[in-house]
Amino acid sequence: MLNLDTLLLVQICVTLLTTALLVASACYTDSPPEQRWWAAGNVAVSAGMAMCNMDGLPLVVSAILGYGVIAFGLGLVLRGLRVYCASTLSWTSIAIMTGIALVIAAYYTLVAPSLRARLCFSGFYFALLNWICAIAIARRGSWRVSGIAVAGFVLLGFALFLRGVHMLTQGDTADGANSLVIHLSALVVPLAQICIAFGLILMVMWRYAERLRRLSTLDALTGALNRSGLEMQGKRTGLRAQRGGRSLAVIMIDVDYFKVINDTYGHPVGDEVLRHLARLVRLELRPLDLLARFGGEEFVLVLDGVDREAALKVAERLRARIEYEVVELDKLSVRYTASMGVVCSDQHDYDLIRLISAGDAAMYEAKRAGRNRVAAG
Repeated sequence: MLNLDTLLLVQICVTLLTTALLVASACYTDSPPEQRWWAAGNVAVSAGMAMCNMDGLPLVVSAILGYGVIAFGLGLVLRGLRVYCASTLSWTSIAIMTGIALVIAAYYTLVAPSLRARLCFSGFYFALLNWICAIAIARRGSWRVSGIAVAGFVLLGFALFLRGVHMLTQGDTADGANSLVIHLSALVVPLAQICIAFGLILMVMWRYAERLRRLSTLDALTGALNRSGLEMQGKRTGLRAQRGGRSLAVIMIDVDYFKVINDTYGHPVGDEVLRHLARLVRLELRPLDLLARFGGEEFVLVLDGVDREAALKVAERLRARIEYEVVELDKLSVRYTASMGVVCSDQHDYDLIRLISAGDAAMYEAKRAGRNRVAAG
């Protein structure tokens, strides 16, 4: 059996190292807010642990204030987790979490002094807070990304809970310090802390990777897919429709006289026209449909499970809506129209490149016929 003092020293070292790791990762200018909350929370937890375990401090500091600082740190960590999950945790909730730790620790220190009761309370209460942190991440899903952090919080809570149960059933606190349960919990705690620290960093790395992926596949101006994103997602959509025996329709959309709009009103107005068009088209999209900016003022709409007749109705509805909408920017009111070409896999097979080429040809037929109209290919 390992010496308890050695295990506690390892626990303190791991706590300091994981805290330093989180703080260092949060020091970058573009670090997300949740990462800064995690770092601040770990600093507070480390400070609280030091206050609880440092000899020579006044009893009020080591036996009361230390517990409150640990609870405050866990509240900050939980706030960061909630921010990561697109939610938040109010300062009132954090104050309540901290206040509970302070009040109960003060009760078992000043009113009814009992080291055993205080250790039991700390084990149960901090286990509960760690499990709440685990639940906050688990509810968001994505276990491949957050599984390590969830496991770390669950494991840490389990170790603290067992420690609390053991101290509750142990008659002599001094004998309890030499028990197998205390030694195992002292060994498990640093392992759980490592899992939590690396799990949190992995979650941030995944979010950065997801942001880069979105930047590489989305058009920055309109938020629609760019050509790279259309190529990747369009192939999947085509294969899905082909395997399901459904039609696949493509609508090519081009803004009429877009160069005239740019030359007359300026490029900011032209950009707003493109954003406006993308917003209107999205109103017609279903979850599996795709919208991409194919280049310049030209857009592609890919409709899964829609035949040519239904796609013509969608295109005509869009054309009419665009014609009667007004784009307003800097006290300017601009109207514009769009020409559209509609093709379907029933006539052109499921190859997306072939469909886009046929749709482009149909769209230019609509332009040659007078613009602001829909043509079928």
